[in-house]
Amino acid sequence: MGYLLALLSGVEWDFGKFIFGYLIFGTAHLSLSFSNDFFDRKADRNSLKTVFSGGSKVLVMHPELEVFALRTAVVLLSASVVANVFFTIIYAYSFWFFLFGFLAAFTGWFYTAPPLKLAYRGLGELATMLAVGLLMPGMGYFVASGNMEPLFQVFILPLSCYGLFFIITVELPDVESDRGHKKNLLVRLGRSAGRNICVAATMTGTILLTILLFSGTIAAVDLTSFVIFSIIPLVASISGFLVNINDRKLMVRQVMINMTSLILFVLLIDVSLFFHYLLVF
Repeated sequence: MGYLLALLSGVEWDFGKFIFGYLIFGTAHLSLSFSNDFFDRKADRNSLKTVFSGGSKVLVMHPELEVFALRTAVVLLSASVVANVFFTIIYAYSFWFFLFGFLAAFTGWFYTAPPLKLAYRGLGELATMLAVGLLMPGMGYFVASGNMEPLFQVFILPLSCYGLFFIITVELPDVESDRGHKKNLLVRLGRSAGRNICVAATMTGTILLTILLFSGTIAAVDLTSFVIFSIIPLVASISGFLVNINDRKLMVRQVMINMTSLILFVLLIDVSLFFHYLLVF
């Protein structure tokens, strides 16, 4: 999404730069999967695995793979940093680009890794909002353009709302197993509050996108489709009020609905940006 926004701002398409930039992002993101499994292995022992939550359970069932998982996470994270260094030098980008990529990589690492353990100290939601609203799409924009222009900056707040929607949704099934380990919002406030937060987050996202649409400040992108597509996660989150959140079967089904709506929302926006780019350029 970030890369497509940069293209619509007038940046030239560069396939090599896109792949090189994604190498920085992709290795860090993959590292997160291994490091989270490793550092969450105690909390995951009592969790119930679903499609979108509960951990992979690989290290719970195969503790002999713990060292392998940690080493793999470290190697992937190191590869991201090295790729970041070479990218910054080869394309003569500013030190701020390297710092941005470095921050993104280590935000993922310290989500569960000591000494910060953000998810265990009540900062997991904030870290996820930062990742979804700024770091992930921002990496794409930064890779393409070499800077952070206002065209991207205005999307940070609405995208952060969907980051909050995402993290609260995946926390819903794990409240019991997280107690005694993590201090996230749902451990403190409960599932009913989580359902309310999901609705508030998606509603705020729609409102912010609507304000951007009618403000006329973004000429390069037609935000009408953004607003229309934002109705999908909004309706999905509101449908949660029709569900007994304490019935695990129904609650897991609601998690599936929320996550499917979020994935569809992002995909539709990407497709619309891609076709808009083809039409304009």
